[in-house]
Amino acid sequence: NPDDANLQKQVILLNKASICTIDSFCLDVIKNNFYELDVSANTRIADSTEILILKQETLDDIFEEKYIENDSDFITLIDTYTSYNRDEDLKDLILRIYSYIQSAPFPEEWLEDSVEMLNMNGDNFSNTPWGKIIAKRVWQILDDGINILNNTVRKMSMFPELEKFSGVIKDDIFKYSEIQSNLNEWNKAQELVFNLSYKGWPIDKKITNDYKDEAKQIRDEVKESVKNIKELIECSSEEAFEDLRFMHDVINKLKNLVLEFSRRFYQKKRDRNIMDFNDMEHLALNLLVRKDESGKTVKTEIAKKYTEKFEEIAIDEYQDSNLAQEYILTSVSNGKNVFMVGDVKQSIYKFRQARPQLFLEKYNTYKLDPQNGEDRKIQLFKNFRSRQNILDFTNLVFENIMSKDLGDIDYNQEEYLNLGASYEEVDEQNFKTEINIIDLADEKDIWQGEEPEETNTERVENVVVEARFVASKIKELIDSKYKVFDKKQKCERPIKYRDIAILLRSVSGVAGVYEKEISELGIPVYSDSSGEYLQSVEIDTIMSLLKIINNPMQDIPLVTVMRSPIGNFTDNELVRIRMYDRNSDFYMALTKANEELDSDDLLGLKIEKFLGLLSQLRDDEQYMALDEWIWNIYTKTGYMDYVRLMPNGNLRISNLKMLFERAKQYETASFKGLFNFINFIDKINFNKEDLKSAKIIGENEDVVRIMTIHKSKGLEFPVVILAETGKQFNFRDFNEKILLDQ
Repeated sequence: NPDDANLQKQVILLNKASICTIDSFCLDVIKNNFYELDVSANTRIADSTEILILKQETLDDIFEEKYIENDSDFITLIDTYTSYNRDEDLKDLILRIYSYIQSAPFPEEWLEDSVEMLNMNGDNFSNTPWGKIIAKRVWQILDDGINILNNTVRKMSMFPELEKFSGVIKDDIFKYSEIQSNLNEWNKAQELVFNLSYKGWPIDKKITNDYKDEAKQIRDEVKESVKNIKELIECSSEEAFEDLRFMHDVINKLKNLVLEFSRRFYQKKRDRNIMDFNDMEHLALNLLVRKDESGKTVKTEIAKKYTEKFEEIAIDEYQDSNLAQEYILTSVSNGKNVFMVGDVKQSIYKFRQARPQLFLEKYNTYKLDPQNGEDRKIQLFKNFRSRQNILDFTNLVFENIMSKDLGDIDYNQEEYLNLGASYEEVDEQNFKTEINIIDLADEKDIWQGEEPEETNTERVENVVVEARFVASKIKELIDSKYKVFDKKQKCERPIKYRDIAILLRSVSGVAGVYEKEISELGIPVYSDSSGEYLQSVEIDTIMSLLKIINNPMQDIPLVTVMRSPIGNFTDNELVRIRMYDRNSDFYMALTKANEELDSDDLLGLKIEKFLGLLSQLRDDEQYMALDEWIWNIYTKTGYMDYVRLMPNGNLRISNLKMLFERAKQYETASFKGLFNFINFIDKINFNKEDLKSAKIIGENEDVVRIMTIHKSKGLEFPVVILAETGKQFNFRDFNEKILLDQ
């Protein structure tokens, strides 16, 4: 109601509200109170590129010093965590630990406390945090086996002739239960596990009941799974505590190295008058809270002023907050004016140390009908983005797989997604959710009648088979003029390409396959495969050119440029050049060929022109800024005009322009020179990181979109294809050299 006086007042007051991200709020706190810190008023937020370079520089400096000093603690860490001639593994570990602890309100304190947890003695390993985790896993394995065997015994009780067979299984159940009941006494449990023996399965040919053999097979499978607990509980309490003490010594050395890196990295940022997003949170926290003499966290005078300023504090996406952010928000509230909105089922930033437990603690303790000033919980169950069929299928899947152990919440009727939006029905249109299972033993439908030329042709990779199926499904939807309801035009219409999205868990190594298969059917498609920017042909070619201008004695970059349209040499010509000097670098062979070939030889002319281009560009680099010089390369080589004519030409042009922009950012970030820029890009590649690709499409572009499930959050499409669901869970963290957990 535009005539509502209260609404009019709120619109006028809106510009006085602090509507911002937590990072923006932290920056505001720092800017207004910079004199309380060791930062200047004009400190700027560093670019991620600059931060990455500084981290690498800091690590390189520390490692070089440690090697020169032959530091014994450092050498121990090298021997423990690195393979031969590769200390990058230790560098990666330091960066991983450093990044992880930044989500804690007091990172160094958390690291110290965590390491000291390993410094313990005792006579019962079951009482330690690690013993409890292992005991819980052993209990689960045994419990699964007991449940399966109990079910088998119940079935066998229907057949009196199987009583003696049933007795053998009951004996197994008794022994498993005995181990379970002793898991709180580590040595006793270990003794029972290693002395575990089984009765033999009775042999009686007179009994022909088929369930006898089935029961034996079930028993054997359970015995096989129970074997795994020997690996989990293979050492005694004494040996386990000895291992802990040994680990404490090594981890303590690692902790000291991480803290040294943290201090020196922070100082480098101060020297350059910059800070990163982690600094913003921790500097703001230092201004808002402090530890008193008893070690308790208390508000500062600055925090008290903010507490008086804010009547209400509203936090969105609360399930993705970390502990440092929780401290910040708590410090500026009065304890009863915080309104938090979130959904633990949508927590997608745990890999960045988000703490959904913060949300769950409040969700489980706040009351729907609070009394005497208790905290209130308001449940928002309605979903306004999906039809009933999508919600029903989602509820069906997650009520069977999501629990407190896997997902932090029991997905029951209280947690169901319920229809909140009103969708118009489309006549004669079936909106049922489809599950398509591809039988890889019979791919005829997917190949659409294609017959392989040879019967022994190697089978196409599974991802290609699935991509072809998805492509054919999209074509079928378009050709059949599948009807969708247009929410903007409020009418039904035939489906368009932009109505379709393909969601993947990860686009890396997969999106390109889908893009190729869909494009081959004449369907416009776009994938935001930002993980492949540095590997794209255009960027790889230009980076190779930069490398050989800086140092031509690099065979692979040199041949890459020579075979590209910049050099335009054929494979046969490259072979002829190599014949002039088979043993030296390719550049030496190139210069020899240039000296010995006749001036009227076509190859000689090409070589002379190519070397002249390199010389000219090398001269230009001496007086041009890096970004201007890269644009100069585009102009003189005509390479930008060439890539414009390649498939996805607009994207390739945008990628080249982005490289130009990144070179400009690089030089404004206190780093100069071609050599350093090349090293920076190489370090990104070496660390298996990447830079984001250019984005060239808008919301209304009529293309099928390929994206990750992560990036699709908040978007809506009439037709969604969830692909690559056959992948296993990602257990990569379990294989790391160190496991981190808050």
